[in-house]
Amino acid sequence: MRKILIEIQTRTVIRVLAEIGVFIAIVFLIWQAWTAIFIVIGSMILALALNKPVSAMAQRLPGKKRGLATSIAFIIFLVVVGSFVYVAVPPIINQTSIFIQNLPNYIVTLQDRGGLVSDFIARYGLQDQVNQLVSGMQEQAGTIAQGAATSVIGGISSFFSGFVTVITLLILTFLMLIEGPIWIERFWNLYTNDETLARHQHIAAKMYEVISGYVNGQVVVAAIAGSLGLTVLLVAVPLFDLSVGAVVPLAGLIFITDLIPLIGATLGAVLVTFVLMFTNPFAALAFFIYYIVYQQIENNFIQPVVQARSVALSALSVLVALVIGMSLLGFMGGILAIPIAGCIRVLLEDYMEHRKHKAKVAKRDQLVEMAAKEV
Repeated sequence: MRKILIEIQTRTVIRVLAEIGVFIAIVFLIWQAWTAIFIVIGSMILALALNKPVSAMAQRLPGKKRGLATSIAFIIFLVVVGSFVYVAVPPIINQTSIFIQNLPNYIVTLQDRGGLVSDFIARYGLQDQVNQLVSGMQEQAGTIAQGAATSVIGGISSFFSGFVTVITLLILTFLMLIEGPIWIERFWNLYTNDETLARHQHIAAKMYEVISGYVNGQVVVAAIAGSLGLTVLLVAVPLFDLSVGAVVPLAGLIFITDLIPLIGATLGAVLVTFVLMFTNPFAALAFFIYYIVYQQIENNFIQPVVQARSVALSALSVLVALVIGMSLLGFMGGILAIPIAGCIRVLLEDYMEHRKHKAKVAKRDQLVEMAAKEV
């Protein structure tokens, strides 16, 4: 048996080890700075999505001032979000306290109506325990209600503890909208080959359309969810004696949460069900059942179809991208999966077109060369 001796230079080994070390270092840095990277990526997506309305507004302003147009857009956004919080949060806190205070009465009423609950209590001899529970809850109702309201306020405080992150994201988006066109122009000026410049500009324009189309498509999906949710809540108003004033904020809550792909519908369903439970548990149960059915329709039909048209992907590709993104990166993966898949499609299409073009040019040159030899 013949032995083969392979000689590897020390310099080659060192270079390979150095490349592996650099790769590991890059992965480690990305892992450590993942939150900051997420903020930057989120800011870029928001800036790309808002670029068209900001540019259109800037064209109509005196002097075409882009900074003023961006400021107006941000003021509108903050007013809308602030108004929603002002309208929606106080009723949630109030309804929480009312529900806790009236919970003993709900138990007594449910027992007096008879049926399954009353039969269950009588069959297993639980009447004394139920009476003790109701008496204890009536004595502690005020304390429990106060504690529940405090808990809700504490939860809201915890939510706003991420205020710095949100502000950072908004500031980055604001600066990207103002300075973005300048930096893009500087970047294109680095090119010396006009053909390569035209090709890369074409790719960038297509990617821009993909990202803006994705954001617009998700807004359409959220609008559908909010509109249907509002319709169901309006139907439930006379059936379950709900307050009409609480319906619109709840529909707005559905719209906002549904901007998140895949899990947004579930989050909205849980929050709205939680609020309705304080007013009427039966209404909460009915709405939760409705939203379970709707979520399946949205995840498997509405969102894939809408996003397929927005980013020019098939419904199957959208669904596969969402599943892979959520599996790899969780919440953020679900948000970034569709625009990344759309951008990959753009790159693949450009690669195939460029390859076909090169093949045609090579074939044409070959024919010209053959014709020249025959002459």
